[in-house]
Amino acid sequence: MNFNYYLSTYLKKNGTQLIRLKIETSKKDVQYIDSGISVLKNQWDDKKKKIKRHPLEEKLNANLQSLLISVQQIYYNNKGISAKRLLLLYKNNKKYDTSSFLDFYQQIVDEARLKGKIRTANTQQKYIQKLKKFSSYVSFSDLSVQFAKDYEKWMLEKGNKINTVASNFKSMYAVLNKAMKMGVIKENPIRGYTIVTENVEKDSLTFEEITKLSELEIPVRFKGMIKARDMFLFSFYTAGMRFSDICKLKWENIAGNEIVYTMGKSRTRAGAKRTLPLTPKAAAILENYKGRNNTFIFPPLYGMDNKNADEIEHKLYIANNAINRSLRNACEKAEIGKWVNMHMAKHSFADFAVKKDTGLLLISKLLGHTKLSTTQHYLKDFYHKEEAEEMNRLFG
Repeated sequence: MNFNYYLSTYLKKNGTQLIRLKIETSKKDVQYIDSGISVLKNQWDDKKKKIKRHPLEEKLNANLQSLLISVQQIYYNNKGISAKRLLLLYKNNKKYDTSSFLDFYQQIVDEARLKGKIRTANTQQKYIQKLKKFSSYVSFSDLSVQFAKDYEKWMLEKGNKINTVASNFKSMYAVLNKAMKMGVIKENPIRGYTIVTENVEKDSLTFEEITKLSELEIPVRFKGMIKARDMFLFSFYTAGMRFSDICKLKWENIAGNEIVYTMGKSRTRAGAKRTLPLTPKAAAILENYKGRNNTFIFPPLYGMDNKNADEIEHKLYIANNAINRSLRNACEKAEIGKWVNMHMAKHSFADFAVKKDTGLLLISKLLGHTKLSTTQHYLKDFYHKEEAEEMNRLFG
């Protein structure tokens, strides 16, 4: 890699020319960095690559030297990279505060929000706020395995569950890996800290309980319970469609006997666009909502057609809590003694499919997973139940 200063050919109105740093590996791989310093032609020594006969020559030459050293340092930490890649890493170093981890973390969250990843941004914002409560200022140099252990201990003492602690650290790891990729840091400072998770058995409703909920007679005045019951059952009959996707479902997503939609949580990856058959029971639920709204099928987003992504996500957050409360009331009336929430519809479908001997590959596809290993991990609790039942049948 060659590094050379030279005067730009462009002549400014005051007669000065900009000093640029040229970085190149070959004639095809050449990039330029503007120093921000302009001088007259007779104030530039092209042989020594220094400013001469300038009232601030000592200070300006020091600035040029500082720029050169900073660029070379990035190169030496990433040997073999192209000039184009080096320029990108340099710009990232300039863009982000290379000392404050919290500021860098916030930048990543802000960028996610600008890209429309509102839910991810909101979740990570909570992680930042929690980290700030532990320490109001965190630089990259503060981070270490011991820092991570101290933060873990603090979260556990504050009542955070093991998997909540793990989620905070998974996010932190992702941000640190991004900082490494951008050249802000050379290595992950908390590498070596082990993220611990615990298996929380997935609860579900049996098909008998699903039937009880479906056949429950709910008085018309309890609109919240009716809505919650309908949305839970619709999720079950559509292979566990997520609550947010159900809320965002529009009439235009219904094409004949099919539901065509894009999974919000995974919209940037392959396979995010899904086509599901509109089963008779799911279709019967939709009939109850025809004519209520021209855009959205289900009530949570009625009147939200022209709202921005932030407003919609806030509405969904409030609606999810309300729906879960109403759903638990409905289950109580149906004498279902479980702490039910909307996400259990996905678990219930998975359990039902396993018991109906649906193949693992097909279950994986129906759940919207891209990796079979994800499905195997997801279903382990349900297969475990089947194993226990079989052992009891054999030896009971």
